Amino acid sequence: MKKFRKIVAIGLTVAMSVGLLSGCGSSGGSSSDKGAGSSSGGTVDKVTIGLNDNWNDISPFGTMSAMRTAIMYNFYEYAAVRKDFGCSLEDMELECAKEINKVDDLTYDVVFYDNIKDAAGNEITAEDYAWSATEMKEAGNYEKLTSYLDSVTAKDTYTAEIKLSDNPLGTIEYILNIVPVISKKAYEDSGDGMTTKPVTTAAYQVKEMIAGSTITLEKNKDYWQTDDSKRSSVSTTNVDTIVYKVVTEASQMATAIQTGDIDVAQYMDTTAIDPFYANGKATNGYQVEQLNSNMMFTVLPNMSKDSILSTSKELREAIYYAINAEDCLKASCGGYGETLSAMANPLSGDYVESWKDRDYYNYNIETAKQKLKDSGVDVSGKTLKILTQPAFNLDKVAEVIQAALQEIGINSKIVNVEDALYQTYKTDSKQFDLILDIKGTDDYCTFPWSLLFDNRSFDGQTANFIKDDKLQELMEKSLSTDTHNEDSVNEFETYLDENAYAYGLFTRANYIVAKSGKISKFAYFSGTYILPGSCEY
Repeated sequence: MKKFRKIVAIGLTVAMSVGLLSGCGSSGGSSSDKGAGSSSGGTVDKVTIGLNDNWNDISPFGTMSAMRTAIMYNFYEYAAVRKDFGCSLEDMELECAKEINKVDDLTYDVVFYDNIKDAAGNEITAEDYAWSATEMKEAGNYEKLTSYLDSVTAKDTYTAEIKLSDNPLGTIEYILNIVPVISKKAYEDSGDGMTTKPVTTAAYQVKEMIAGSTITLEKNKDYWQTDDSKRSSVSTTNVDTIVYKVVTEASQMATAIQTGDIDVAQYMDTTAIDPFYANGKATNGYQVEQLNSNMMFTVLPNMSKDSILSTSKELREAIYYAINAEDCLKASCGGYGETLSAMANPLSGDYVESWKDRDYYNYNIETAKQKLKDSGVDVSGKTLKILTQPAFNLDKVAEVIQAALQEIGINSKIVNVEDALYQTYKTDSKQFDLILDIKGTDDYCTFPWSLLFDNRSFDGQTANFIKDDKLQELMEKSLSTDTHNEDSVNEFETYLDENAYAYGLFTRANYIVAKSGKISKFAYFSGTYILPGSCEY
């Protein structure tokens, strides 16, 4: 594939963290060195992919979700992309940008191709990109943009200047990989903010979307990048038509593969995987790919005055010790995955290996009961609210936690709501005492931490209402490219643990299931999501 051409730095070099993994890592398919727009495999007319959850929103500035990410890189384009997991800036692939120059620690110039057009024929300029970045920031759905993007302005017709207010590790990579390249005119002409049919520059366009059911993509025959050698590998088009179909029930997903209603399942719930996968191998007639998930499943206590949990560290510790993380993993995915030893995903490039050897709230009912006693908190007559949602069987995980709390004498009730209401409730301190939350990482442990604990994103507190200047000091130290290293990462996580501010439960393994013979080689975005156009058939 065509790699991101080396950054031109004016009197500077890109700061890297000594001793940490800074290159690309992939938990899925590997990349080849052939031209990005070509393929040694065949092409097909159509491929149908089953998704185990709804994408919710395909508009350019909508709320991010796992299934939105799974589909959006097919029909939106960006300045540059992190096709492989955790790519640093030098290893990203150029897409709409032909050159990116680092001016100083907070300033980057993005030079776009001068022939970019969207599917409606609108020409794309730096003004469009500046408008897109500003709209996305103001939408408020992307914490890193809200916290660290100062401005994007057009320096000339095809050069946009990105100014950061701060530059924590991974920030510029995130921005280049998340702000869509779209036409302001096309957005305004859509009449609905491109909520149903985005008009983009990408090699695939949305032909039809049936909300909560299917989305059909078709190859853009007038795709602007006609030079295959300059295409990103994300923009390969080995399929004419891509259909994504929502199949939320595990048994129905299994049936859909068996009957041929779908060609590929992303992802197959582990409760239904037995017909396709046994003893670590795919069964006859099927292909199965196991991927390490970048998602981390966590328990967050409400640290506001509205919850009893804010009154005692020992009370929070009692709850953590009462929870059997193995049982939670089984409830979510039949045990396919691993329990955590930190508030961090082991896939992360800066994960501290020594965390795996410590006691991290290892399940112990007697310890839990003693911690509850030590807390001095009278829980009789109290009922804790556990906020959760059905996705990834988190409602079943909540039931495991509810039973665990009952065993040490704490009553609770489960507040199980769909995603839209869940996103609202999680910002309201009166709606929960414990929240089951999911956070992914693009690269480092610091990424999900910044989404949860950087108080610059939450008006001086964290996502779970912690107000702690020391925590913020350590947060900023671990995020800075100057001070990000094993010591600062370990110091932040240890402080989080010592104060029982959060509890990392588990990470799931993901399984891609396909009928044998359909796909000869899978291709992935960020090592996690299938890129149907880039697969070989």
